[in-house]
Amino acid sequence: MPPSLTCRCSNSFYNYPKANCTTITCQLDVGFVTSGDGGASWSANTQIEGPMTLTWLPNTTQGFMVGDYISTSFSGVLAYPAIAVAHAPSGGVFDEATYTVEGGLTAAGSRSAASDQSEFTIQNKESTSTLTSQ
Repeated sequence: MPPSLTCRCSNSFYNYPKANCTTITCQLDVGFVTSGDGGASWSANTQIEGPMTLTWLPNTTQGFMVGDYISTSFSGVLAYPAIAVAHAPSGGVFDEATYTVEGGLTAAGSRSAASDQSEFTIQNKESTSTLTSQ
């Protein structure tokens, strides 16, 4: 008999809700999912920030980039993703910083079985989390 899975997991991620887009039309979101059973099943995707317009991000030799850092840390049962969020530039100066959610996000049990998905739909277009700058 396999051991019971009690690990709580979470994943914060950047995504394009509509992947077939151009630099002008692409919108970048930040999502969050959790698993209460070691990854056997996952919650619905929750949008925690966005949309961000690509031209709000620094343009590199590899295209527009939000950054190379994203993480999620736990305090008790609450998850705190550290995410880069960009706002429209002002006076030619970029406005991008690292944020987390105020009060944390619940890493509760899961609602749907894990599977390989090439496309997904954001279930919650309205974020109820308040972001705080770090």
